[in-house]
Amino acid sequence: MRLRLWSEVGSRVALARKRAGFTQRELGERIGTHRTTVARIELGQRQLDALELARLAETFGRSVEWFLTEPPAAIASRRDGLSPDQNVRVLDDELERVGRGVELLTDVHALSLVSTTVQAGVTTLDEAESEALHARAALNVGDGPLPDLQKAVEGLGLLAFSLDLGPSVIDGGYVRVGDVGVALVNGAVDAGRRRFNLAHELGHHVLADEYTPDLGISATRDEREALINAFAVHFLMPGASVRKRWSELSEEYEDVRTRLIVLAAEYRVSWSAAISHATTLGLIDQTEFAALQSRRPTRADYFELGVQLTEELQPTALAPSYSQAAVRAYRRGLISSDRAVELLRETVAREDLPRPHETPVEALSTEFQSIG
Repeated sequence: MRLRLWSEVGSRVALARKRAGFTQRELGERIGTHRTTVARIELGQRQLDALELARLAETFGRSVEWFLTEPPAAIASRRDGLSPDQNVRVLDDELERVGRGVELLTDVHALSLVSTTVQAGVTTLDEAESEALHARAALNVGDGPLPDLQKAVEGLGLLAFSLDLGPSVIDGGYVRVGDVGVALVNGAVDAGRRRFNLAHELGHHVLADEYTPDLGISATRDEREALINAFAVHFLMPGASVRKRWSELSEEYEDVRTRLIVLAAEYRVSWSAAISHATTLGLIDQTEFAALQSRRPTRADYFELGVQLTEELQPTALAPSYSQAAVRAYRRGLISSDRAVELLRETVAREDLPRPHETPVEALSTEFQSIG
């Protein structure tokens, strides 16, 4: 949405400056003006011409459009109350950038996902577990291990991205662009944690905790996070399925730790998630849990048991439908090659793109009619 007031544009300038860590004086020096002028720009008391906007865009490494449009509203997970350090700013910037890309591809009718029905009134852990099973039922994936989580969540209207956000306590974030959900997880962490973080963002998307009064307002943040985490772990590891597999593994392996290593590998979750869920399900007790916390498996443990460690969501990982839409938009002449490469985060080069308009005009016409 275009910003209508210079005060709104000024707020965007101030936001970019603070995220970059510049003082008003430092920014003024970089764009060739005085600190007081920067202050007036940020307050909306001075208009900007095209050249000044271009200088600002170059200084901050952003597009001119960024300063003139309103960002999508974001829900960033597990970061309320954190200090506004560089990692938080990186997450905010990347969430906004990804959200804008989704918005663009949606606006040009290259991207379309079915919206998800919001489940209201989830206030207990049992209800969160129930909604996780409903989400699986909607995907028709049964109750066993769920491979290719990134592709699966698109069936619930969620586009998933994994980018290297650096070492941080921040796991990811969520933004809603129209009816489409966008999840961004930190690809710098291990594969099991990346999957759990994506399932957590799916919980924000499906349960709509920031939009649903019963969950988002009457509950504290810690209570909301507990509900979202319960949804995530039961979505990845449904209780009935895990108990059944545990019984099978008990006949094969006497050692509890060995069974848990196999479970973690098969369900593609982190060690902490596997042992925590096993405790919740009553498969191990608190004493065993405490002992297992310090006995994290190594790659050699997995190799010895002959189980594979599958790496998912390695950065840079773009949502499949999003990537397809970016190429589709380029083929149809709706975006430039440079814009396509930018949207695809340089995972392809310009010369890798297919030639535009190779599809017959009649076919293109049919496609547009079906979209419209």
